[in-house]
This record gives sequence, C-alpha cells and structure tokens, in this order.
Amino acid sequence: MSQSKHHASRRTVLGLLAAAPAVLSSRTAFADEPIKIGGIFPLTGGNSVFGNQNFQGVEVAIDLMNGRGGIKGRKIQLFKGDGNSPQAAISETNRLASREGVRIFTGSSTSAVGMVASQEAERNGAFYWEGMAVANNYTERDFKNVFRMGLSAAGLGQPAPIYTAEVIAPMLKIEPKNLKVAVIAEDSAFGVDVSKAAIEQAEKLGIKIGLRELYSAKTTDLSPLVLKLRSFDPDVIIATQFINDAILLQRQMKEMNYSPRAFVGTSAGHSTLSLAEAIGKDVNGIFSSSFPLEANVNSLSAEARADRDEFVKRYEAKFKVAPAVQESLGFVVGIALARDILAKAASDNAADLREASLKADVPVGSYINGWGLKFDDKGQNQRAVGSVIQWQGEKMISVYPQANKVRDAIMVPLPAWNAR
Repeated sequence: MSQSKHHASRRTVLGLLAAAPAVLSSRTAFADEPIKIGGIFPLTGGNSVFGNQNFQGVEVAIDLMNGRGGIKGRKIQLFKGDGNSPQAAISETNRLASREGVRIFTGSSTSAVGMVASQEAERNGAFYWEGMAVANNYTERDFKNVFRMGLSAAGLGQPAPIYTAEVIAPMLKIEPKNLKVAVIAEDSAFGVDVSKAAIEQAEKLGIKIGLRELYSAKTTDLSPLVLKLRSFDPDVIIATQFINDAILLQRQMKEMNYSPRAFVGTSAGHSTLSLAEAIGKDVNGIFSSSFPLEANVNSLSAEARADRDEFVKRYEAKFKVAPAVQESLGFVVGIALARDILAKAASDNAADLREASLKADVPVGSYINGWGLKFDDKGQNQRAVGSVIQWQGEKMISVYPQANKVRDAIMVPLPAWNAR
C-alpha cells in the first residue's frame, strides 16, 4: 500500500471513530424522545362533559404507564386538542401534527368529531385510535391507520331492547311482543344510527315500535315530545340523547307529571354523572344501554383487577371524584393503546402500529370494563360489548350482562316522581 493511500485509509478510520459518539448520541437522544399522542376531544362547548371525562381517563392511563417506565424506556407525552366542533377537530389535528410533531392520535367522544379528526390523521399519514365515536360508517372508509377499540352504533343500541325483552318485560309482567315501546332520539349521526340499531334489534325480538321521534339536540323545549309520549302511553321509552337534551326531557316530563313504566337511555346523556348532578334523585330508576361502567370482578384477569384498583385510586386522587362510565372508557382506551399496541409495535410509526393492531389478540376480561381486543379487517374491535347500567341511589350500577352485573335491577315499574 502506498503511503498516501495508507494516510487516506487512516484518516477515514479516524473520521468514523470520531463520528461514532455523535451517532450514538443521536440514537440515544431519539430513544429518549417522548412518544407523542394527541387527544382530540370536545373540551369546551356542549359536549365538553364527555370530552373532559374521556380525556381524564386517558390521562390517568398514560400517567400509570409512565410510572411503570413508559414504552421501552420512552415516556409518553399527551397533548390536548379541543375538538369542540368538526371544524375545530380538523384544525386541532393538523395543528398537533404540524407544530408538535404528533403522529399518534386518540379520541373523540362524538362521531362528528371522530369522523373528521381520523380523516385528517389518515391524510397526514398518522395513526388514529378511536374509543368513543360510534357512527356505523366510521370503519367503512377504507382507512389504513384508523382503528376503533370501542363500540359501533349497533353495539351501543342493541343491548337496550335485549334487556327490555329479557328483564324489564318480565318485571312489568308483560310479554315482549305485547310491550308498547317508543324510541326517541336526537337527529345527529349518533342519535340516528344508535336508535336505528335499537329498532332493528327490537324487531328481531318481536317487539313492535309504536312511536319513533327524532328532534334537534339543540332544542330548548321538548314539551311537544312529552305530549306525544303521554298520548301514546308507552310501557318503555328507549332514548338516544346527549346530556343537555337528556336533562331537559327529564325535567319537562316531571313538570308535566308524566312518566313511562320504564326508561332506557343509550349511553351519552344517560351514563354520565352530570345527569345526577342536574336532576338529583329523579335520576333513580333510569336504565342506560352503555359503554361498560365496570365488570364483575370474577370475570376479570388478575392484571385487570389490579389496573382497576390503581385507576380508581389515581383518578380520585387527581380529580377528587369517583370515576364513572366515560372516565373508565377513556382509561381502557389509553391503557390498551399504550400497553397492547405501542409496547408491542416495532416502532411508533403508523405502519408498525397498524401491524401491531392487526396482530393484537387480547382475551375478554383483560381490561377493567371486561373487554378484550381483536380487530377485524376494517379496524373494528370484535371484543368490545355493550352493557346496561341503572341509576340506583344516584349512582350508576351495572346490571347486564352477567359478566358486568354487580346488582339486580329495581324500580320497575318506575315509581311516581316524589317516590324516587
């Protein structure tokens, strides 16, 4: 070898050795960078009750995972995006993607927000993990990186007529086929899809729907609807409502001294603590087909039981109130994303998260609400099931199915307003 070539070779080796610490430092810095997750929820406005409760549940899940060491040594950083309208959800998703470098999103409390936020995430090449939006067409859009862990509208609406046939009808001493049932709903995609699912399931069970009414959730007067209900005189009302219209209906029914023999909501307005805060003891006796509040301890894995205890402890310490349906749902969505997707993916890019999601096979009973995790090819979790809660003593109590049941139903038929 010539002397000049020897010197050139030596300079190359020395250069590589000198660069090595910088390369290692760069890799170490990358490994130390947090995993960024953007939460797109309605944090202000009419649906902020659900948005904040869902976000708080996710927040506790992320705090718990970070306390356990994070994901492969990396902490998770949770960003807030206020999706208080579809347009705001689009803006916030793009803001977090462009300014904060967020490539993983979760949400979104309402279908209107979830539909557009997930669309923007897909357009940006990001990953979207849905927990709450139930619109049936959510998973029908051929998106590659959008997965829904939670229920579809069918999964949320179907338990209401099933429980009506199996439990409420016998308590009323009426054959299901002879029940008079009214279905009412606000007229957004949420109300239309969930009430349609309830009606279709009722018809399969031989229950005839004698009255169906849609109305605007923005209405400030539901007395015309109350008059129609009084005239029809149903044994059971199945209602799909947000919180403001749910409160309004109960107040106006009481003012007009009208009540059905049984009232079954379908999540949202009937499965949040805000309902009891607004109407007090008048909430007692109301049922809600819902995302699960809790699961019977005997149906949970040891890990899920430990998670439940830790979640309740952390939530109460942080927010000074006991968690309920929406908060628990947020926790389940967050813990599943962190522990069963991020921790098992090759990296935190969308393609690897998609692969980890499609491979996920988590048994029923692995999460605090009794769910498991197994996606179909459209990105819908097949191990998410609805449940039924009843308000008893101004608290939500799980009454159905058996895996979630902690107490029997009471107050059927509903007593007079002054006896609740």
